[in-house]
Amino acid sequence: MTVSYARPDVADMVLRVFQRSVHPELMETLRETRFSVGRHTATLRICRDGHAIEFRTRRHTLTELAVSRHSPVPSSGCAVDRRLIGYRTHSVLSAGIQYNCSYQLETIPADIYLQIHREMEMDAGKSTLAVALPGSSAASPRCLSFFSSDLLRNGLVVHAYHTFPGNGAVLRIQSLFEVVE
Repeated sequence: MTVSYARPDVADMVLRVFQRSVHPELMETLRETRFSVGRHTATLRICRDGHAIEFRTRRHTLTELAVSRHSPVPSSGCAVDRRLIGYRTHSVLSAGIQYNCSYQLETIPADIYLQIHREMEMDAGKSTLAVALPGSSAASPRCLSFFSSDLLRNGLVVHAYHTFPGNGAVLRIQSLFEVVE
């Protein structure tokens, strides 16, 4: 019997930003929400590996993925392809959409991780979209993924949070999608 963990190893996580849409069938979507951002649309998906955010104007689409490097996503149209380690920022200007992102991956000592995890569980209850997956064992905390989002007049800010109890790690990603036509 094989055992499947809810999350990939945190060392396998990557950030990929595409200047187009990415077929949702390529990722195992657990929860999804869509909403209007002025004349534009946004789709937020929490996937088993991480997340997908699609921001669409009438003329163009920009898609952010935070997924395992083993996910079967294409490489064409990829403007950013980076391992999610440490703290980094990225910017892309694509057909009138300004994208800015910063992320931080922290590995935390077990006692502190458990306290942060409890606080994040409360935050997830107030979030835009949330999922809790089983941990790697019965004694392990659940793997949390959730979004908090803020609508702007011509854009969207999304705060994404993912926990990796098996690694004692928390991944935080803040993304801004803004139309600058």
